[in-house]
Amino acid sequence: MPTLKDLLDRPVVWKDWDQDQDLLAFLADLQANILKGHGRDFTANVFLSFAGMKPGAIRSLLEKLSYLTTSALDQLRSAEAFKLTGVSGGRIVCVFLSRGAYEKLEVPADQTPADLAFQGGMRQRGALPEITFGGGITVAGLNDPPPADWEQTGPWAPAHASPDAMILIADDDEDKVTAGALAVQRIINGSGAVQLGIDRGLAQRRKQSGGDPKGEGIEHFGYVDGRSQPLFLAEDLAKESQAHWNATFKPSQFIVADPAACTPVSAGSYFVYRKLEQDVKGFKEREELLDKAFAKPIGERAGALVVGRYEDGTPVSLGVDPTAGNPINDFNYQGAAGKLCPVRAHIRKLNPRTIPDDDFERRRIMARRGITYGLREPRDDDGDFSDKPTGGVGLIFMAYMADISEQFEFTQAAWANNSNFPQPGTGGDAVISQRPNPAGGSEILWNDERSGQTASFDFKTHVKLVGGDYFYAPPVSFLQRG
Repeated sequence: MPTLKDLLDRPVVWKDWDQDQDLLAFLADLQANILKGHGRDFTANVFLSFAGMKPGAIRSLLEKLSYLTTSALDQLRSAEAFKLTGVSGGRIVCVFLSRGAYEKLEVPADQTPADLAFQGGMRQRGALPEITFGGGITVAGLNDPPPADWEQTGPWAPAHASPDAMILIADDDEDKVTAGALAVQRIINGSGAVQLGIDRGLAQRRKQSGGDPKGEGIEHFGYVDGRSQPLFLAEDLAKESQAHWNATFKPSQFIVADPAACTPVSAGSYFVYRKLEQDVKGFKEREELLDKAFAKPIGERAGALVVGRYEDGTPVSLGVDPTAGNPINDFNYQGAAGKLCPVRAHIRKLNPRTIPDDDFERRRIMARRGITYGLREPRDDDGDFSDKPTGGVGLIFMAYMADISEQFEFTQAAWANNSNFPQPGTGGDAVISQRPNPAGGSEILWNDERSGQTASFDFKTHVKLVGGDYFYAPPVSFLQRG
């Protein structure tokens, strides 16, 4: 009989659930959205405080919420049914707990998720001047803005303490998401829990010839987002080309044994939530200025050098013009073509794709499940940026992982923020770095190998953290144990 370790040590063949009782128990207990993104276009992220509640009252509330919670098995089976019948998979509901919830529940230490960053919380960790990672690697900290500078209303208002729980409600019908939020509110009423606020997610999509019939997911700067994901379902891997980059990852990189161990195969995942506001007007203007910094303008490729892909998802490292269609993910940065992508490009800084496989790099990869927020009406790219938003829109970054410090914090602090990664003078990630480049150094030198030109230009980031926290997605059995 396979153990939980066995299940997490290789790609999950989920369709064997009806022949393997341990696999069935694992999938029925694991929450949805971890093994595979839910893919819905509308979300409501409801944040709760348990301040003043007694442990028994919190347990009673979590038990009630457990009956709304979607399991991985329910999600995967409904997605398969949708492919066969076209019938919607319906609403997805997930429940997340912060370290504060475990404290208020008075859960014994040996049954509480032990991740160091989870225990500290994002507010405390974001203010650390430096962080030491495994192997004795010490770098400057995340440099998060103080919570007083986050959003002034909603769940992240300065008057609010860190949330104790988050409930994610997702559907392709916005009205059903609203109905789900109201159903949650009815459960909360009278429990003693206080709703701190709701972050609404609204997926932005763009249809491309030959691409996803639903449209490719894009972020507000206009670039296809979420294409490069680690895969750990055997059924997904069977459909993915992997000639140039290995997309196969062990589930143990994203899923951990639940310390409460309500069943032998109970598992959960650490979850990072960060609300990132985007200054779209500023970013697009900087793209244009970078283009003009070259002696001979390079057009759309200027933005592609910053992101690592053209807006349609074509990797700039391929050395070809945008191809639209289904964004390519089977590529790396080796050989002549690889030189065409600056080492400071966003997607390269956060996934170096070193060949042969570099375990030190690969173990940092997270299962990202983000969604955009705020509405940005798509307009023709006429070079007029006056109609682009400077705030109020952005990305709700969400990701699952087995170790918050060694995965999220490492990639943000040691890679994105670090102007000397992967080599001295590389420069910070122009999309999400939270540290400025050193003035006047090589960090501001851009190379366009396709045209043989260089340009000196400090792109600067136009993304700001306005809220967030660290959570844990416990198994359904933990929520139900009452």
